[in-house]
Amino acid sequence: MDSGPRIPRAPSLTLRDVERRRLVGWRESIDAPTRRLANQAIGERLEAVLSHHPPGVLALYWPIRGEPDLSGRLDRLAQLGWRFALPRVTGRSQPLTFGGWQPGQAMREVGYGLMLPEPFEVIMPDVMVIPCVGFDQRGFRLGYGAGFYDRTLSDIAFAARPVTAIGVAYDGCEITRFEAQTHDRPLDCVLTETRLIEPRPPAAT
Repeated sequence: MDSGPRIPRAPSLTLRDVERRRLVGWRESIDAPTRRLANQAIGERLEAVLSHHPPGVLALYWPIRGEPDLSGRLDRLAQLGWRFALPRVTGRSQPLTFGGWQPGQAMREVGYGLMLPEPFEVIMPDVMVIPCVGFDQRGFRLGYGAGFYDRTLSDIAFAARPVTAIGVAYDGCEITRFEAQTHDRPLDCVLTETRLIEPRPPAAT
């Protein structure tokens, strides 16, 4: 007996998927005044951390889905000698590439609200600022699930020329019970509006 067309089941969600949706939803719900103050504080902490590095190329990101917006600090960082770059996805299983960028430069949209400098001139960063959907005290990051930043941090080119990886997130995105996967790469530090989290290696037993 024909019961009619079948309704496809929704794909099952992993615990990571559920946490990712929860955190992005919370992040997007932050009111404008609170967000502005938090972004300012994160930008100040970023400047303080970068003061311990010689100025070079700073890889940033184009903020989407409620990610911290650090644009208010760029003029100050430029005055201190930093140059900027933005990431580009080159393939599903490939590391990111970075193109030199400066505020006011011509841009083109590439989907999902992301923008890239035009023309895109590849440059190697010295420091990467990486947005976190979630993070934990060990410096592990929950991203959107594609693994681009993890592959980038593991890439041979970066291994031969170490790059400092700085995560940025709001305090409310901390995850207390997070199981890192084998491909996850810990960050050198995580900045929030109230904290600088510097992971320490586990004590020897």
